[in-house]
Amino acid sequence: MPKVTREDIPNWFQRQTGFDVDVQELKKAVELDRIACADEPMKLMRELWGITPRDCERLLGAPSRTVEQWFHTKSTRPASWVVRLIVEKCAALHEQRRNNRS
Repeated sequence: MPKVTREDIPNWFQRQTGFDVDVQELKKAVELDRIACADEPMKLMRELWGITPRDCERLLGAPSRTVEQWFHTKSTRPASWVVRLIVEKCAALHEQRRNNRS
């Protein structure tokens, strides 16, 4: 039985369902999910994209201290869909910054 890699999944999905899948969009979604599900998503976004608590303050309209506190303890961490939304907004900011530099 051949070994299946991550790159094979979109092709397999297209053959099985007939849906046209944008492989780049799928890879981007997987990356955002990986960040959102991490133990410390804020720290990971800071390392990968240079997102600071101040950036989150501007994006979310919440004080940076509050945003930072959300991710310090499990009891104050927001629901997973909220974390995913924050990660999506931060990814969009990173993409915008990258395009501005080009």
